[in-house]
Amino acid sequence: MKDMLQATLLGLASLAMATAAPPAQAQASTPLRVGAARIDITPPLDHLPAPFTTIDSRVFLRAVSIESEGSRAILIIADVPTISAPVAQDIIARVAAEAKVPRERILLGTTHTHNVIRVDPNAVGIILPGSPEYVAQVTKAALAAVHQALAQMQPAKLGVGKGTAHLVGNRNMWSPAHGRYISDVDRTGTEPIDHSLGVVKFETLDGRPIAYLLNYAFEPVIAMAMKSAISGDVPGVAARLIEERSGGAPALFTIGAAGVPLYRAEDTPEPQRADHARQLMQSYGTILAEEALAVSRDLAMRSDGIVIGGAAKALVCPGKATSPFNLPDRCAYTADSKLPACNFKDRDTEPVKLEMGVIRIGDLALVQTDANITPALGEKLHRRSPLTQTWIVALTFGPLRFVVDDAAYGYDSYEATATTAKKGCAEQGYLNGVRDMMTQLDGQ
Repeated sequence: MKDMLQATLLGLASLAMATAAPPAQAQASTPLRVGAARIDITPPLDHLPAPFTTIDSRVFLRAVSIESEGSRAILIIADVPTISAPVAQDIIARVAAEAKVPRERILLGTTHTHNVIRVDPNAVGIILPGSPEYVAQVTKAALAAVHQALAQMQPAKLGVGKGTAHLVGNRNMWSPAHGRYISDVDRTGTEPIDHSLGVVKFETLDGRPIAYLLNYAFEPVIAMAMKSAISGDVPGVAARLIEERSGGAPALFTIGAAGVPLYRAEDTPEPQRADHARQLMQSYGTILAEEALAVSRDLAMRSDGIVIGGAAKALVCPGKATSPFNLPDRCAYTADSKLPACNFKDRDTEPVKLEMGVIRIGDLALVQTDANITPALGEKLHRRSPLTQTWIVALTFGPLRFVVDDAAYGYDSYEATATTAKKGCAEQGYLNGVRDMMTQLDGQ
């Protein structure tokens, strides 16, 4: 009887071992590991610089750490307008040391919302104020988010896909009345624009979401109708909706070769303007969130064979400054305007640098620059790329400001007047530089 009881107990123990979850060592051998974190970076209400006086929606910094077969990459996106080049370099250097990751495999980007303090110690800047206190807050948050993401890394799978959302138009429109291009919203569909929504889903081996990565060609300017309010704009709404639906998995929103929203609230009379802006943000954000979640449900998920690599390159172009900018508040769009005529003049300036990089995660290439890429140039890059999943990621509004194709200079588009690079350098320098980095990564 005693022998039978021992045999039964041994049998039950063997069955339990066979059906239990694999031990930690076995799980750790999974090729892909991912961790994610989200930290609130809403500036304190009593430290808001003008024009900000209120908080309409809270803003966040989100990070994802990805490791496969001994290589690691870190992606960080903050709900801010821009991060100045020196501050970005400092954060990247600190993250590289913290995460033990080469700088070329760190993506530090922004959602480019126009309703948050710039991450820049200089109080005076382009459109929006900067703040040394906010630099410290965002820097601390970035390091904390990376630390949390690394601590939470676990065996994972990922899937990459593409959806569609028709919410944007090119910001340059041909005006027969003026006989030239003006800055407005092209609704004819004749000017290039990218309507695709890139989606990456990271999930645990049993299918629970860890994080999402989105990419869409959207300039977040809806909240500008509420000039005094801090807001994450449309990317903030989309990210929060995905996070609510996924049990809190951070959703990182990256900006592609951006167009402008088809509808805005600027012309809505007060006091309805703020409510109109909120309605538009909720509508746009809901569509993007729903499309991203719909795409993510049908993704082919994988955990092996995912190569992670990174490359970086700098392009230096002869500099120029154009006056005035091709904007309705900078030069005369109508005969009765008191503004100066739209006669654009260039003057030579010091050479200007564009920082470029490519991070490859399996079959996805994240092409990053510290400047905005115009839709026309983005279209050319996608045609040349060897990877169907190639995302343009505009990190910050750096010294070159816009990378435009050579043809844009001929019709004085807004981006051609705003870029600080002379014609004949940026287009081929960008396209060839990206091709060279992709070739370099193929050889790794």
